[in-house]
Amino acid sequence: MKLLLIVITLSLAAVSCTVADRGSGSEPPSAPSATAPTATATSGTPESSRCGGSLEGCYGYAEMGEYLEAITPMIEGFFLTEYPQVAAPRDIVYIARGQGARTACGTSDSGAYEYCSANRTIYIGQDLLWAFYRQAGDAAPAIGLAHEWAHHLQYMLDLPAFGAVSQSVNVENQADCIAGAWVKYANDQGWLEEQDDLKDASTLLQLIGSRETTARDHGTAAERLRAFELGYDGEIAACNSYFPRSPIA
Repeated sequence: MKLLLIVITLSLAAVSCTVADRGSGSEPPSAPSATAPTATATSGTPESSRCGGSLEGCYGYAEMGEYLEAITPMIEGFFLTEYPQVAAPRDIVYIARGQGARTACGTSDSGAYEYCSANRTIYIGQDLLWAFYRQAGDAAPAIGLAHEWAHHLQYMLDLPAFGAVSQSVNVENQADCIAGAWVKYANDQGWLEEQDDLKDASTLLQLIGSRETTARDHGTAAERLRAFELGYDGEIAACNSYFPRSPIA
């Protein structure tokens, strides 16, 4: 699995925020916590690559902040291309192990992977970022970030169902669909080894899929994978199927 690295010089509480895919993963190795950076990015020109141009196995636990900074422009470029009229998230905040962040939606820690609509900010925790990177492959954290950015898009486009608990599964599945459209875009840019990185996506969605219960707020692994494949095969317009009366493309 090799997500190609391009270094670019240069972003549920019921109503106020959507929190997606929070978990702890496996215990990380002992490592000093890095200073929690803010991963803000602007479009630019590729300058250099690291580890032979691949992100696979290129970063250690203590370097997850650098990894987040490397992948953020890849996601940002897709959303700016598809939705130039939609502003990027106000911030992407990296939370190192042992640190916490008070947010407009509550508190976040190093197990976070979430979007808070109240301040239009994405929070990414070191531990969960590392768990995705190590357990599901190098493309998985980028797919997760695309999912959170998709929540920002839903909010900015004023999707009526956004924040409605009764519609949360469809909201989450649509975000997975949009993440699938991002992977298609990334593949078209030549950033992916297609089969290996699609396997990363499958592994990730199996890790974070909800169990089939009446109380669940995310899709099951099978539902999430179908949503992802819908976006990958049909591009972002295919994601309208979740809310046909409120098309996003």
